Amino acid sequence: MDVPDPAALRRAFINSSRSRTASMSLPTPWPPPRASELDFVGWIDPKAPLRAYLATGSAAGDDLTCVELRLPSASARAKRQTMCDLCQTSDAPDGSLLMVAPRSGARGRSGDTVGLYICSDFGCSLRARRPLKEHERSVTGAPDTRGEALRERVEAFVARVRG
Repeated sequence: MDVPDPAALRRAFINSSRSRTASMSLPTPWPPPRASELDFVGWIDPKAPLRAYLATGSAAGDDLTCVELRLPSASARAKRQTMCDLCQTSDAPDGSLLMVAPRSGARGRSGDTVGLYICSDFGCSLRARRPLKEHERSVTGAPDTRGEALRERVEAFVARVRG
């Protein structure tokens, strides 16, 4: 993914107001390390720990899309190994969190949301590209399609938010 500048990120949100995107904080350093290897960039707002963001697409291709997510309160974040709906692993050090995105438009303003379990560190792209262990490989020699499947799941999630 080509990591866009902050102004392009703020313009690309499909489910957040201009005032909320103006108050969004980016993680430091920006862009994140290894960003070119990622299918999406996700982060928890350092100044608002109950808000997170997911950016996907390419700024150069004008298909950049950003989604605002809500995280559970600190008291509701029990550390457990829940499978991530995007990378379909439970390998995240702090597990996966149920992140909820308001739908775009009138449906979102009336409270309609879409939720997914997502790795708490947003490391799904790196997990989908790690080499498979011997016992995880296909005995028939089928190709590893985890990267394409991750992209499809991210696109499907964004489409559901878009409504």
